Amino acid sequence: MRALKICLWIAGIGCLLSLFGMVLPVSSWEYIAKLFGVESFPDSPQFIYAVRVASGTYAAVGIFFIILASDPVKYGVMVPFSGLGAVFIGVVCAIAGLLTTMPFWWYMGDSLSCLVLGVLILVFWQQAKKTAN
Repeated sequence: MRALKICLWIAGIGCLLSLFGMVLPVSSWEYIAKLFGVESFPDSPQFIYAVRVASGTYAAVGIFFIILASDPVKYGVMVPFSGLGAVFIGVVCAIAGLLTTMPFWWYMGDSLSCLVLGVLILVFWQQAKKTAN
């Protein structure tokens, strides 16, 4: 159970890092992106809106993971759902990165962290269920 809680906390904190996308000015996004070799962002209100909404969504998901970590048994089927969701997002990140021909290292951090944490959550959930029975 401890390993499951740790994975849920890591996923939650990782998602909460997206709060920076909500609060930092666009100039900071561009500075950070340039450190990773990303060209400048589109100068459009729709792009800024999309980044801030996505950041807020990820932050909400982070809170969800942390709530699950507080008592995984209490939340039952939501725990494996969170693992499947993380795996799904990891696959989406990988496919989107490949289709947009982004450099591998730009998207594989997101993809691999989601895939690994999602699988670990599913594995540790199964172990916790066996221990509880």
